[in-house]
Amino acid sequence: MAKRLLALYNVAGYVFLLAPIVVVMVWSFSDSTTLTFPPRGWSLRWFRYLAGRDEFIDAAVVSAQVAIVSSAGAVALGMLASLALVRERVPGRAAIEALLMGPLVLPGIITGVALLQFFTIIGLLQSFERLLLAHLVICTPYAIKSISACLYGIDPSLEEASRTLGAGPWRTFRRVLLPLLRPGLFAAFIFSFVTSFDNVVVSIYLIGADTVTLPVRILTYVEWQFDPSIAAISTIFIAVTSVLVIVSERLAGSGGAWAEPSGR
Repeated sequence: MAKRLLALYNVAGYVFLLAPIVVVMVWSFSDSTTLTFPPRGWSLRWFRYLAGRDEFIDAAVVSAQVAIVSSAGAVALGMLASLALVRERVPGRAAIEALLMGPLVLPGIITGVALLQFFTIIGLLQSFERLLLAHLVICTPYAIKSISACLYGIDPSLEEASRTLGAGPWRTFRRVLLPLLRPGLFAAFIFSFVTSFDNVVVSIYLIGADTVTLPVRILTYVEWQFDPSIAAISTIFIAVTSVLVIVSERLAGSGGAWAEPSGR
């Protein structure tokens, strides 16, 4: 009886969490101009509607550009920080790690206001560059966590053996450590990309007239109009995010396949 109650509790919890997502996805295929559930008919009209709205397409391009560049930068910085924190004896390592994780602890509104004031003080007025730097700040902690977790699982004796056999630090990193780190690097890029692409709270303080991100565009659209096109955008978000997370999980779990070239 206890096991059945626990199973029922788990099922109820998952239904409670996933039901809103299912409702939004069903709404996106409605042929009605209002949000009714269940829909009276089925159609792809709202996806076609989005394809003809240049403001959403432009915003999606801006979000993709910012997410790709900031995620790549976060992975590069996260790899350097992880190597220092995990492999080296850094004085005050716990304090440094806590400082690097600061963007995860602080509320987004505080981070956004602080970055806006900082960029204004230093004279950085270009909105695209401000968005890049801000997203780099909020994505780097996720990259550090992902890469550090992967690095903790790599036996340091492999690097020591490489150096013993005459390989220098750079060759050891390139031929031994980097192939083993690839699952963590890929996972760090995916999580950073999703974090950047979905961000609203920080981005809303730093956008410009020509650099509005897609989540902010959706927010401003909902303020004036609420129709199934928002559900269609949400469905696209859900699909893209789910695919990226599944791919990341599959690659992160195939460390042996990634590491195979280093043993040749």
